[in-house]
Formats: sequence, structure tokens, C-alpha cells
Amino acid sequence: MPRPAKKLDFDDVTVLVSILRGVGAQVKKAPLTKPQIAGLTGLPTVRLTAAYKTLLKLELAEQIEPPKDMPPKGAYLKITAKGRAYCKAYDLLFA
Repeated sequence: MPRPAKKLDFDDVTVLVSILRGVGAQVKKAPLTKPQIAGLTGLPTVRLTAAYKTLLKLELAEQIEPPKDMPPKGAYLKITAKGRAYCKAYDLLFA
């Protein structure tokens, strides 16, 4: 029997939006590594990893290949159009 999907609470949504903002701010520059996102958001690594998986599953971000000057190990994300709309909706609802 499949598990029912866990519904996101306000804290989860806030974490996802903060990561999306960090990733989206680096569109023209080099993508941020996971430790850089952790430093930017102040999230523990375990919560950050879970949020990365959620972002990918919800298709709010997509994983990209690491740039040549970046370490090859790790997950590099790029925000999608759906992710931008998610951030905009969050801002409209909670700003």
C-alpha cells in the first residue's frame, strides 16, 4: 500500500522559498553549492538535503551539471519557471 503524501506546512514552504531565492539570485553567476546555501539560509544540512529532494520532486528546481570551475561532487540547482511562480505566490500571500 503506498504511503500518503506528506502535506507541506508553513515552515516547509518557508524553507523551500528561501532556498529558491538563494538559487534564483545566482542565475547569471556561478551556481551555489549546498554548503553555500546552508550558510545563506542558516539551515542544517539534513533539512537542506530534504528540501533539495522536495524541490526536485515538485519540479520547482532542476539539477544541473556542475560548471567546470566548481567541484564535480554535489548538487547544483537551477530554479524553474514553476519555482519562480511559487516564490511570487509566497510573496503575494505572506508579504
